[in-house]
Amino acid sequence: MTGWELAALAAITMVVTDIFGVILVQAEAREAGWLAGLMDAAQWPVAIVTTTITVTALQGHSETEKVWVIGLVTCANVGGTKLGQLIGKRFVKDAKNLSLTDRVTALERVAVKKGPL
Repeated sequence: MTGWELAALAAITMVVTDIFGVILVQAEAREAGWLAGLMDAAQWPVAIVTTTITVTALQGHSETEKVWVIGLVTCANVGGTKLGQLIGKRFVKDAKNLSLTDRVTALERVAVKKGPL
């Protein structure tokens, strides 16, 4: 496998790791414990693959391979996190399926009724 191919594989696994990780956090925040647990379990083996590839590349002697791995995995971190947020937004819902705006509005109504602290 060439340097950029290895880096591409590391980047793909990082995207998957980030998607699972973001959905995990969204599920935890909405008290969906089983989904959070499944995402954590799914994320772990993929993260091990990412770590193994990147550590192996960074311990090697090819400066080009190191640059490819660092660059592509860094880009994958950003893209994977955003993709995870978009996927999670579609599938991880509150019990009442309220949007963030609706939840904030409801909290503001309660705060106004109670008056100043």
